[in-house]
Amino acid sequence: MNTEKQDNTPSDGLKLWPSLLWLADAPLFIDEKLVDRFYDAIVQPQGEQMSTTLEVSEEKTNKLSATLELGVKVSPSSLLTSLSHFLPFLSVEAHGDATGSAEHGSAKTQSRSIELHTIKTPQRQLVNLALHYLINQPERMYLKGDPADTSWREPQFIAAVPRAIVFLDLPGQDAQADSVAMSVTTKLIPMAAEFSNGNVIRLFDQMRSQNGRESPPPHPSSHDPATQQSARQQYWQWFDTNFNATQAMEIIEDAASSNGRIRWIDFRLPISSDGGTLHLHLCPAEAYDTGSFAYQLVKRGFKHGLRIVGTLKSEPDLNVLAIYEK
Repeated sequence: MNTEKQDNTPSDGLKLWPSLLWLADAPLFIDEKLVDRFYDAIVQPQGEQMSTTLEVSEEKTNKLSATLELGVKVSPSSLLTSLSHFLPFLSVEAHGDATGSAEHGSAKTQSRSIELHTIKTPQRQLVNLALHYLINQPERMYLKGDPADTSWREPQFIAAVPRAIVFLDLPGQDAQADSVAMSVTTKLIPMAAEFSNGNVIRLFDQMRSQNGRESPPPHPSSHDPATQQSARQQYWQWFDTNFNATQAMEIIEDAASSNGRIRWIDFRLPISSDGGTLHLHLCPAEAYDTGSFAYQLVKRGFKHGLRIVGTLKSEPDLNVLAIYEK
């Protein structure tokens, strides 16, 4: 890793973690309850009206550079300068003398601190969560955004604690047209949903083939671990091949028109050409119009892509914290 080049400008700094720029936008969807519970568990604020201080030392920024393979040396000052460029609420203080230097043994190191004020909005809590991970647990973040990359799906990465936060940048049809080699697009296959009347509706088995005449194949029933994964991949590959965004949108709309607003809804997202998928769990809690999860998420997302932030669990599976439009 090149440790000579310094990141000294806000514009250069923002290039190092572009995924964090998503958080300076109004989300299409945000899970207020999940963000609040996760924020309380991870950041552990001292009280509802008290701020939380994060110390940014050279040791931490060196770890950040190595973990995220930035290829540049990031100082505490340049890190916070770049972050405060698009998060102006950050309160930055220097430790030690006026230049932010402090003596630690025989070495002179630079240190800064930022205060995360307790503001009860899910958007701000999500920003504070991301900052906490970036400074204290960068190895538990996936910021590259590439859903086709396998590093964020490794069992060791999933199982480690604290639970990882994953930022996925899902390309749409427009991007695929520019890159024929792209293996992932935003095909959100609706799985099932619970509605305000209490009904849980299976959605995926209502899908039909591209010609409209074929139903999905039978779900694999084998319990042999040696063959189950392969059979499941073949099964979901049928949905990937026959995906139709308009059809998926209408299935969700029809179910909601008969059963009310959505409490939770699950999707499958194909993430490899061999039938590998990512399970997405969303809890709108009846607070969003159906169009948010039908037209905007499925239809428009298929064309233009989406940006998703979530907490990672086995399978792989994401508990979705927020979704941003492109």
